[in-house]
Amino acid sequence: MINHVLNILSFEMIVLGVIVGALLMFFAIRWSASCFLLGFPVLLFLGQVKDFFPASVSASAAIFPIIAVIGQIFRGHRFTFNRCEKSLIVLALLMVCSVSYSSYPVYGLDKAILFCFMVVPIIIFAPQVINGVRSLRIAVSIISMSFIVYVFWSALLLGGLEAIEGRMAFLSDVIRAGQFFGAASIVSLVHVAYGKRTIANVFFYGCLMATSLFLLFVTGTRAALLGVVLTMMFIYWFAYIDWFQRIVNKAGKTYAIIFFAIIFISTGVFFLKQTLPQQSIVRFASIENFFSNFSPSELKNWQESKSRALNYFSAIEGFCSHPLGGVGAGGYGSVMNKYRNIQLYNYRGEIVHFYPHNMVLEFAVEQGVFGLFLILYVLYINFKMILFLRRYVHKEPEHRSLVVFCVSIYVYGLLVSMTSLDIPRMMILWWGMGLLLATERIYNLQRSFCSERLKVEVNNQYFLQGIE
Repeated sequence: MINHVLNILSFEMIVLGVIVGALLMFFAIRWSASCFLLGFPVLLFLGQVKDFFPASVSASAAIFPIIAVIGQIFRGHRFTFNRCEKSLIVLALLMVCSVSYSSYPVYGLDKAILFCFMVVPIIIFAPQVINGVRSLRIAVSIISMSFIVYVFWSALLLGGLEAIEGRMAFLSDVIRAGQFFGAASIVSLVHVAYGKRTIANVFFYGCLMATSLFLLFVTGTRAALLGVVLTMMFIYWFAYIDWFQRIVNKAGKTYAIIFFAIIFISTGVFFLKQTLPQQSIVRFASIENFFSNFSPSELKNWQESKSRALNYFSAIEGFCSHPLGGVGAGGYGSVMNKYRNIQLYNYRGEIVHFYPHNMVLEFAVEQGVFGLFLILYVLYINFKMILFLRRYVHKEPEHRSLVVFCVSIYVYGLLVSMTSLDIPRMMILWWGMGLLLATERIYNLQRSFCSERLKVEVNNQYFLQGIE
């Protein structure tokens, strides 16, 4: 595996990485959380400047969390992992072992390396480095600032074009760009709803949200838009334990919101029809076009389909054919080969990624029943964490903004992971999972501390009453 990494990275990039890592080490010893979180903006922006600075995006984004962990070690931090984190480590080992019987071991090895050295460290070490409310606020600030710069920089790039052609190809990976814009709109919504209630704050993040949604429509990424809508509904449920009573008891406010929402949507539809490229308009023109990948005809004749239906059903068939160990990391291409002729390399000699476009199905078809069980177990633990944090913020509403921010990123990332990209590139989900685990540990420790302090106070009170 080490030889594979050395063959991928050029000697110049390795030397540059060593120099940057040595400089970051001094920074990480003092500000571990900030060093850890700098990997997020690197992931966000480096892909846009690869033509000028041909560095590895994944390696550059991974170096910051790894250096931050080394900084924590120098500070004498003792690492402990919970069930979720241990399950992810086992899942990573399972992926590495499955490369040995994969029909496409080159792609499988790339996937295993990225998952082990970029994804897993982000998730399992985030709770170790982001270990307090102060560092959690730093995380919110860095992520928010990254999205602010990303959205407005993208808007400036778009404004510099004389005409919008295609689906915004100038942003490199159009699917990831759409997902980032969707995440930026969720971040903006949280700041507007639960941030500082000042006119300047509401206006700024309102403009950021509108710009993010417009750019999302330009990319034509339907899964990201659906993820935004569902995440907004989740935020309302998460933030208010009496969400149904609020709708029923405050009927006037509800009707007013619906009225303004209809006006906003109607105005937005008219504006988008005048500005969006034709290729994007077609994708959002009707409900049938929006869900065209899962139309009755596509589902019925999925073997001849060219949409997500083929990916999903072929993955299920591959899992049923190889239930125990799966087809190996990267081996989904052999499943697809039964229905569509694929090439492992493109015209530039780069590996072509073939995957089911669904996280759960990807683990199932490539790692078998054990991979399926582990990822479902991880999602189950995450769901329990969300329920705990929901109960906590209802008792301690002053922490609502921080908790909603971190949980909503995870939920949005999970939603979009069900429809696109392969496992190592689902970075919104993995960063969101790291934030979720860190948030749960911080507030779980706070709750335990408060409970212990309350017990001590009660015991002292009884002791004093006994003396009297």
